[in-house]
Amino acid sequence: METSSIAQEYYKIRDLWLAAEQKTNWKLAVWVAQYADVEMIDKFMQIEQSPVGESNDIFFRFETEYKGDRPLFEEQLWNEFLSWFTPHSQKDKDIHRALWENNFITEPFVPDELLAPNAINLFGELERLRASIKDQNEQFCFCLYFPLTVQTKMNIAQWFQQVVEHLPDNLRLVSMDLAEERRIQLRGKKDNESLYHYLYPKLKMAEAIKNEMYKASDNYNSVDPDARFRKQVIVVMDSTTQKTQNRTDIEVKRLLDITKEIGTVSSKIAGLLVAAQAYFSLQKVKKSEEYTDKALEESSKAMEKDDATGYPVWKSCMLLKAALLFGNKDKNGALKIYEELSEKASKRQDVYYVMEANRLISHIYYEKNELAKAFENILFSLAAGAYLEIDVRRQSTFLHAAFMCLYLGEKIKTAAEVNEIKLQLADWLEDDWEILLAQAGVDSASLKTNLSILDKQLSKFK
Repeated sequence: METSSIAQEYYKIRDLWLAAEQKTNWKLAVWVAQYADVEMIDKFMQIEQSPVGESNDIFFRFETEYKGDRPLFEEQLWNEFLSWFTPHSQKDKDIHRALWENNFITEPFVPDELLAPNAINLFGELERLRASIKDQNEQFCFCLYFPLTVQTKMNIAQWFQQVVEHLPDNLRLVSMDLAEERRIQLRGKKDNESLYHYLYPKLKMAEAIKNEMYKASDNYNSVDPDARFRKQVIVVMDSTTQKTQNRTDIEVKRLLDITKEIGTVSSKIAGLLVAAQAYFSLQKVKKSEEYTDKALEESSKAMEKDDATGYPVWKSCMLLKAALLFGNKDKNGALKIYEELSEKASKRQDVYYVMEANRLISHIYYEKNELAKAFENILFSLAAGAYLEIDVRRQSTFLHAAFMCLYLGEKIKTAAEVNEIKLQLADWLEDDWEILLAQAGVDSASLKTNLSILDKQLSKFK
């Protein structure tokens, strides 16, 4: 069995970066990442932005999405840079305050807002900020990180090529490219030195994650049925990735046998839900429906008896049931499921699921071209989501609901009413809500409900 661990894979990334950092010639570094490794590399970059980062360099992350329009992109980057120096209610998002309070800069830095909002002036102001840092004993650069999410639609390589030679000596750019779909493959030299440096991490993230899960589940041969159940869940979901000689039927039977051995209501329901999820992943609709209905029946019984395990599994089953109905083009059936989910979640003051259920109801009404009902339900969704903590609102599907509300409002409401919506979004999401929605990648394409959207709702239960 592979012995890879998440820590080992992290250190591989760190060592690659520390080696790259020692090379003084490059101006743009690109992580060439496998799909499975993207999140780990991005997390490494986030850590390097924090005080616990091990690099000598100082990292800044830009979230502005590149859409192919260079002047607009550079103006938005400039505005994002200026926002760093606007006092923020959350200390961890106030870069300037952090630099000042931790005694890194000689005096408060004030960006020159009269400058034209372009890359040259942005780089110049960043270099001026760098020069204001007190401890200049060690050589260090500012690294400007552009994550994969900012280049999902347009290829940012062209912009990199346009600006890379204009970077001051102590500024560097960093980004990521998918090994399976290479887009950033630039070549070029300055003073006979390569401007570009490509990092090719060879990670085993799938094995590492699986090993961590196995560790959490104790020994596979344990006599403890609960430990064997947790391990068997991994085996079942693993089996769904096998294209030939698929063993899901066998592994599901073993899982359900273990649930009988445990003998509790919660294990029985959980086993049925895992089986339903497994067959959903394999697109075996009838089998998934069969196990979903059984799980719903058992979880409903548990809810009637006020069993604490009933409701959490029941709402997961409801999401899966709705996804199956929608996949079978039964929009009205899916609608009824979401309405029931919303009603029961409301009675239990489960505001997150009230938000999600009404958001998905709104999507379906939108597809049925019933825009007034779609708008009404998206307002219900936002009203429920408003009870969530601000950090949750800013990082969840509340953003999708916010965009949909604005989109529908512009179609069926007056300009004055749309302005009211915008003021309310500023109240719920803070004044940078427009940038936040753009960074989240929500747009009109995300309004169309499809199985991938529904599958994302279920992913947290897999």
